[in-house]
Formats: sequence, structure tokens, C-alpha cells
Amino acid sequence: MKTTILPPQISNIPESANILNFPIWRYWLVRGGIALLAILAMLALSAILFAQKKAIVQNTHSPVLTVTTQPVVAKLVDRILSAHGSITAWDPASVGATASGLEVRSVLVEEGLLVKKGQLLALLDSDQLQAQIESERAKLAASVSNVDKSIQPNRPEDINGLAAAVSQAEANVGDQEAGLIQARANLENARTNLKRYEYLRSEGAVSAQEAETRQTNAQVCEAAVSAAEKRVQAAMFALKQAQERLSMAKIGGRKEDIEIARANVAEIKGNIRRLQTQIDQTLIKAPIDGLITRRDVHIGDMATAGKTMFLMARDNRLELRAQVPERDLSLVKPGQKVSIESSLLGKEKIQGSVREISPLVDSDTRLATVRIDVPANCGLKPGVYAEGHINIGRDLALTVPSQAVISRDEKHTVFVLHHDQVESRPVIISNRDSNFIQISSGLQNNEQIVVDGAGFLKDGDYVAVAR
Repeated sequence: MKTTILPPQISNIPESANILNFPIWRYWLVRGGIALLAILAMLALSAILFAQKKAIVQNTHSPVLTVTTQPVVAKLVDRILSAHGSITAWDPASVGATASGLEVRSVLVEEGLLVKKGQLLALLDSDQLQAQIESERAKLAASVSNVDKSIQPNRPEDINGLAAAVSQAEANVGDQEAGLIQARANLENARTNLKRYEYLRSEGAVSAQEAETRQTNAQVCEAAVSAAEKRVQAAMFALKQAQERLSMAKIGGRKEDIEIARANVAEIKGNIRRLQTQIDQTLIKAPIDGLITRRDVHIGDMATAGKTMFLMARDNRLELRAQVPERDLSLVKPGQKVSIESSLLGKEKIQGSVREISPLVDSDTRLATVRIDVPANCGLKPGVYAEGHINIGRDLALTVPSQAVISRDEKHTVFVLHHDQVESRPVIISNRDSNFIQISSGLQNNEQIVVDGAGFLKDGDYVAVAR
């Protein structure tokens, strides 16, 4: 019997095939058909999975929103320099007391009130000063009387008495002079008689005793003349004294006494002026026309010299003292217009102008102060924070519509369109107006950005563009 050796694969044919004398080629045909059916089944399954995946992908790419787009545009725009700071009085005035230790009796104005120069703001206690000045005025009246008395210490009746004494002395002088004339006449007569009797004696016509009598009489007359002369001198001296007393009485007191009395009057007047000044200082008045911006005094307070009671804004003029970086200082010029905004104004903006640029730059912050005039009665108050926008010229800049920029937590985002998908792009903005925003970084010219609908998108969303 011939033995057939099969290959290893054929050796695995089931014995039942050999038993039933099943032809080998049919076996392989059946097996190949099964394998073909398995391959076809796998291909069908792959087609189903691919169709499902395609449907999922197609569903994922469905637009979440219909938006409008616009290209980023480069155009000439106003260059705006932002500067922020506080609203202050352009020429602030501090009002306080110059006297210390006096109680505040009343406060007559409140913050926000417009006052005129010289208007009464507050009153201090002046009772003690008033009592002192009344006492000094009484002393002044007495001192003035003392000056008058020093100038003319004699009463009119005293002067009249002195004048009468002068008249009496003059009369006495006249009497004494008349007596002197009589005594001299008697002396002359006695000397004549003496010469005649001496001649008669020499002739022997009279006795020696009679001649001696005439000599004695002449001597008596000489003594009488001497006494009369002395009486005239005494009368003249008395007259001179009476005249001097009358003259001094008419002239008045001594010069040094008058000067002392006048000095006393001047001292008292000085005290009165000092007290009056102190009383005037109890009237706290406005030194200028302006606005009361702050009140730091209350009834019952004790005034202290140098302590501020009120702060005022001169003529109610305000200014924005804005801080500008050193690098931008050369771009700011006096007279430039400034748009000012503040939370106190809401959405409203007011227009100011640059008045003055500080010549000093802070060495630590590298900032300089720019003083910007603010319109009167604009609604701003001293101390309020405000931001000014200074127009410093025109420049070419990238701009986008204001609704295209999404701002959250001080960060700014724009959605850039790539085909039908958007990309969230952070940007840095420089300035904005009601319609456009300037982009300083983050975008390129002509890039397509989402405008309407940007606020409803997130990074990677698919969109449909409105035509």
C-alpha cells in the first residue's frame, strides 16, 4: 500500500475529511470563503464606524454663533496721554486763629459754602479782652487829664492872682523909685547947704556948730539915698520874681514832666491797640473770596495759633494735579486741551486745559506734576480722584471697533477669525473713544476680528460669518 506524506498544514486536516473521502480542494475553498466573509464583515464594520465618526465631527464643527467680522485697520488717530491725580484748589488758603487759649463760641459757615473776603466764619470768646480794654480806656482818660495838668498845672484864678502880684510889685517899684528921687533931691539940697555954711563959717558969719549940723544933715541924706536905692533894687527883684512866676504859670509844667505824662498816655494807647487787635483776632474772617472746602473747628474747641480751622479754594477755582511720567513730559505743553473724567461725573466728561508744568521730577517715582485748570461749578470736589486725557497729536495706529474688545479683570481680549474658527487673542490697548479702540500690541494689520457677538464666544469656537 502506498503511503502519502502531506505537508504540515495538510496534516492538520480533520480526520473526518479523510474518513469521508472529502476532496482537499473543496476544503480549502470552504475555508477561503469563510475568511473572505470575515474580511468583508470587518470592512463593513469599519465603514459604519467611519460614518459615525464623520457624523460626530460634522456635528462638532457646527457653528455656535453667527457673527460679524471686520479687519484690523491702521489709520491716523489722536495720540492721547493719560494722566491721573487729585482735584485740588488751585490756590488753597488755610484760615486759622492767631490767638491761643480762646474758646470757640460759634461757627457760622459749613463746607461747600461760597464766601466773600471779610465774611465772618467763626467767633472766639472775647469777654476777658473786652474787660481789659475797658480798663485801659479808663486809664487813658486819666492819663490824658494828667498830660493837660502837666502842660498847665495852674488854674485861671491862680494865674490871675500871680498877675495881680506882678502889678503890685510894679507899683512898689514905682514908689521906691519915687522915694529914691526924693532922697537924692534931699541929698543934693543938703550938700548945697553944707557948701554954703562952710563958706559962711570961713567968713565967720556962722558958728562951727551950725556948719557941723549941715554936714550931719548931708550925711543923713546920703544914707537915705543909699537906703532908697536898696529899696528900689529889692522892689525890682520882687517884681522880677513875680513876673517869672506869672510867666511860668502861663507856660505851664516842666518839659520833663510833660514828656513823662505823654509817654504814659502813649503806653496806654499801645495797650489798647494790642487788646483791640486781640479782639479783632477773635473774629475769624475769610481772607479771600472762595469756597469753604473743609471745616476743622467746632463750638467749644480751644483756639491754637497756627492750627487750621478752615480750608478755602480761592475764587472757587479748582485744578487737577496730574502725574505724568518723565518720558512723556516733553509732549505736554501749556494750553493743551484735556478731557477729564471721574467717578463723580459718571459718564460725563469735562474739558480742561494745561496751565502749568512742574519744573521738578520726583527722583523716586520719575513722575512730574502737571496742573490742569478745571471749569468752575463742574461738579468736581477737592480731593476727588480724576483722570485726564491730553491730546498730544496724531499718529498711525491699529484700531478696532470698541465692541470687538472684551475687557475682564483689567485684561483685554479680541477674537481673531481663522476660516470658521476663532482664536482668543490678548491685546494691549492704548486709547479709546466712543467708536474705536487703539491697539498697541497683540494684533496685525488686516487680521479679521469678530465684532458683533464677540462677548458670547470662547477660544476655539466655530462661527458662521454673517454675509
